[in-house]
Amino acid sequence: MEKVGERGAEWAIKYPVDIEGHISTAKLSRFVTTFNKTVVEYFRKTSLNGFGLLYFIRKRRIQRIFWFLFISFGILFASYAVFSMILEFLSYSTITDLSELKAFEEEIHFPELKICSGYKFSRRNMLAFAQDLVNSHNKSQDYWLNKLSLLSGYFDPFSVNEEDFYDINPILDIKNISSLLMGLTPACESLILKCKVNNVSTNCSQLFTLKAYKEGNCCALSKSNLTGELSLFVDSSKVDEYPLNDNFPGLILHVPSWQGRISINPGEMAAVEIEVMELQGNSQLNEFAVEKRGCYFPQEGESREKCLHECRIKATLINCQCAPYPFELSTQKFKHCTLENITCLQLVERNWSPAQCPQCLPLCNQLFYRLSKQILGHLHPWRSELTFKFKMPHRQLYKTNILYHWYQMLSNVGGVLGICIGCSFISGFELIYFLVFRLWSNYHRQSEI
Repeated sequence: MEKVGERGAEWAIKYPVDIEGHISTAKLSRFVTTFNKTVVEYFRKTSLNGFGLLYFIRKRRIQRIFWFLFISFGILFASYAVFSMILEFLSYSTITDLSELKAFEEEIHFPELKICSGYKFSRRNMLAFAQDLVNSHNKSQDYWLNKLSLLSGYFDPFSVNEEDFYDINPILDIKNISSLLMGLTPACESLILKCKVNNVSTNCSQLFTLKAYKEGNCCALSKSNLTGELSLFVDSSKVDEYPLNDNFPGLILHVPSWQGRISINPGEMAAVEIEVMELQGNSQLNEFAVEKRGCYFPQEGESREKCLHECRIKATLINCQCAPYPFELSTQKFKHCTLENITCLQLVERNWSPAQCPQCLPLCNQLFYRLSKQILGHLHPWRSELTFKFKMPHRQLYKTNILYHWYQMLSNVGGVLGICIGCSFISGFELIYFLVFRLWSNYHRQSEI
C-alpha cells in the first residue's frame, strides 16, 4: 500500500495539470447537469402559461417544435417592442397634442402690432433736412439727398457701399443718429390718420408710438390691454414717397410670430384676421433638462425672438466691436456702429444664422399669432382702411406633456410582456428564484451524490 501511495504521489507530482484538468472537467460537467436539471424543473413548475408545455409535450416532437417557435417569436417580438419604446422615450421625452380652446373676446388682448411704412424715409422730411445742410454747407440739395440715402445702411448693410459715404460721417452728429433716423422716418401722425376701438373714435397718438426696429422705424401699438376690434385709416401719402432699394408703396404689418407679417397695398380696404395659437407646457416638464424638453419656462429664459436678437448683437460686438442699430435695444457698454463699420456689418450679416444660437429656445408657455388678409374693396389710391379682428370663438391650443411617466413606462412594458409571453413581476422573480436559489441548491445536492 505504501508503494502504491508513493507511486500515486509521484504520478500526481509528475502530472499536476492532468489532475487539475480532470477536476475542472468534472466540476463543469456537474454544473451542466445541475443547470439542465434546474431548467427542466423550471419549465415543469413555472407559472408562465405555455412554457410548461415544453416539458409536458416533450415526447410529441412536432408539437414541441411548434410551441418552441411560437414562444421564441413572442420573446423576440416583445424584446423589439420594449426596445423601440425605450428608444422613443429617450429620443422624444415630450409629446404635443393639438386641440381647440374656447376663448371669450375680453380674454384676448392685441399683440404688439407694428405698422411699418414701405418707405424707410419720408421724402418731405428728407427734403427739409437736405435744405438745412445746403444752408450750412456749399453743396446742392440733390447731392445731400443722395448722401442721406446712404443712411439706409443702418437698416440694411447691403444697401450701401463703403466708398460712397467717406465724406458724410464728419458732417452728421453721430451721437444723435437715432433721433436723426427717427426724424427722417414717416411720422405716425401722418401715417395713421384715424383710429377706432370697438367703433369708438380714439386718439391715435395714445395707441401708437414710433419705435426703432431692425427692419425699420415703425408705429407700434403701445396699449397692452386692448381687446375687441381695431379700425385704422392710414395714408401712404405721396409726399412721403422716397424710393430706395427694397422700398415699395404701401405698409407692412408685423406681430410677434414667424407667420405674423403681411403687406397692405395703397387703396385697399382690408379685414385683417388675427389667429391666436397658444403653446402650453405642463409644469411637470421641469423634471427634464432644458436641452431635452426644448423650451424655457419664464424663470429660466426669454423668448426666442429676443434671444436671437441679442445673439446677433453679440456676434456684431465680437466681430466689429460696436453695437448695431437700433441702439436702444443694444448694450450701452460699447460704441455704436456707424457707416464706417459697414464692411464688418455686411460680413456679420452674410455669415450669421439662427443655427449659431442653439441656446435660443422658445418659451414653454406663450402665444403665437398669424395674420390673414381679406380684401373688401378699394379707396383712394393713397389711402387704406384696415379692420383688425380676432378669429373667434376658438383658438388652437398646443399642449406639451411628458411622453411617459415612470409608472406609464412600467405599465406599457408590462403590458407588452404580458400580451406576448404572459410575463409579470411574479414571473420575473420566479425566474430569478430558479436561476439563483434552485440552481445553487441543485448544485450542492449533485455534489453530495
